[in-house]
Amino acid sequence: MTDEKPKTSEAQKRATQAYREKNREKVRKQSAQSSARTFIRKYANIDDLKELEQLIDDRKKSLDLK
Repeated sequence: MTDEKPKTSEAQKRATQAYREKNREKVRKQSAQSSARTFIRKYANIDDLKELEQLIDDRKKSLDLK
């Protein structure tokens, strides 16, 4: 076996961590969005999709009222 160096430099790791700390809400939203898309594409059955449609409709209505 060969000794492989990590592919991500320490400076890059620090920069990534600093970005995540500075932009916590944006990172949290992106993570939630990614999880929702993955769930819909890979795991949701028809009942899940119907429930999500209802939640989306309710959310749209609440945003229209603001």
